Amino acid sequence: MSNPVITVVIPTFGRPRHLQACLTALAAQSLPEPWEVVVVDDGSPQPLAGLITRWSGRLDLRVIRQDNAGPAAARNRGVQEARGTFIAFTDDDCLPEPRWLETLLRAARERPGALVGGTTMNGLTSELFASTSQLIVDLVYAHFNADPDNAYFLTSNNMLCAREGFLAIGGFDPSFPRAGAEDRDFCDRWRSAGWPFIWRPDARVEHRHSQTLWRFIDLHIRYGRGAYIYQLRRKQRRSGTMQDDLGFHTTLPFRVRRHLAEWKDPTPSKLGLVAALGLWQGANTVGFAIEVFSAAAKRLSLFPGSGRR
Repeated sequence: MSNPVITVVIPTFGRPRHLQACLTALAAQSLPEPWEVVVVDDGSPQPLAGLITRWSGRLDLRVIRQDNAGPAAARNRGVQEARGTFIAFTDDDCLPEPRWLETLLRAARERPGALVGGTTMNGLTSELFASTSQLIVDLVYAHFNADPDNAYFLTSNNMLCAREGFLAIGGFDPSFPRAGAEDRDFCDRWRSAGWPFIWRPDARVEHRHSQTLWRFIDLHIRYGRGAYIYQLRRKQRRSGTMQDDLGFHTTLPFRVRRHLAEWKDPTPSKLGLVAALGLWQGANTVGFAIEVFSAAAKRLSLFPGSGRR
């Protein structure tokens, strides 16, 4: 068997039904060239026994099990195990459309050395918090990827790059232990290397990430904590500052009004979306503040006598 052109890396933890749906979607890909899937089981409570046998003859699939180390480390492990020239990333709760791989690969070949990403769509349109999370991504992409051929940010559940380039910049930073800004950090390092950065809206995956109120708040507290670490990393490598991102926040009210003016679905309501966006901003602020105070406490612990008189 010839080596695969692409390795699709999927980190997973304790969501076997979601993973099966993702693999079903991948099995319908239109790409005629050989490609493979590497699933990294990040220490799930129940091992994914029998998964390979179930997909025998339908997917070139391998499952790698490791102790729980977080999604960044799991993706890195998947790339280490990959045989493909290109690496595509998606998540276990995503359903790529049939032409997803073909579209990303074509763009990568047109711009050698590029990081290429597509569009993520909400698959749970009746759920308030899933819809709000999708709206947040739409707002971010509309601002930062206004020029698709000179993009700024891509989510880690829909991107592709050359394996060689991934390894050259060190992959995802595993010091982000849970999902939250490790994709921002990866994108920043790719841009800093001066390599092409492309958004292809027609490379689509459906995202089915159901969220309760508390899961939504916890998610965006984690993103706020990750944002602090991200800004710290940028400062250390001198690749940018928080001021570079202020344009997004200053234009956010205008962008929210414009998106909601185009909102057609009565469920969830516009009022509910606005309230959830407020929770998003508050949770992010709390998460960022947690890391600020944690860093200050660590500094003080290094100089226990500094506050005495």
